[in-house]
Amino acid sequence: MARTKAFDTTVVLHRAMKTFGSRGYEGTTLPDLLQELGIARQSLYDTYGTKRDLFILAVKHYMDHKKEDLLAVLEQPGATIPLIEQLFQKMIDVLVDPELAQECFIIASALEYAPHDHELNVYLQDNNAQIEAGFYRLLKRAVEQEEIQSDLNLTAMSQYLVHERTGLIFTTKLGADRAKLQAIIEISLSVLKTKRQR
Repeated sequence: MARTKAFDTTVVLHRAMKTFGSRGYEGTTLPDLLQELGIARQSLYDTYGTKRDLFILAVKHYMDHKKEDLLAVLEQPGATIPLIEQLFQKMIDVLVDPELAQECFIIASALEYAPHDHELNVYLQDNNAQIEAGFYRLLKRAVEQEEIQSDLNLTAMSQYLVHERTGLIFTTKLGADRAKLQAIIEISLSVLKTKRQR
């Protein structure tokens, strides 16, 4: 009879997110992982594989859930600009929370490691493409609802919004507080608001 695992795999993944997020992939040693995850070396190998396998799994677990949540918001009916503002506000709320921010920082770790891992690189590009497509659909709706000017380059704006999400993570890692993040977002989204008011 197979032995029942003595740990919750989802809880372990969340601990892995925080560990990789705070230390980075290269800065996280196997002893670090075993201590933070609270599992034995063999359990890690049997359940997740190598350190690299666990890292990829943790990145995908975090980013897949965030992508699904984001796309669900973008598909909501009604005015579009408030939805974008809501998304960025929620992101700021995560980044100023000491616990949640450590998980979010795994995205920065993933971007740093991606040039060395083809699978991760492809995954991140696909993830970005799906989010850009979500923003594009929302912005197209904004044009149809006459919230923004029809001459706005929707593809470039979608890419810009994805870029701003990523930029907030690195800015927070450098010590930015809520006030600074809020100011950055207000300036970033003013591009849409300016277009809407012309």
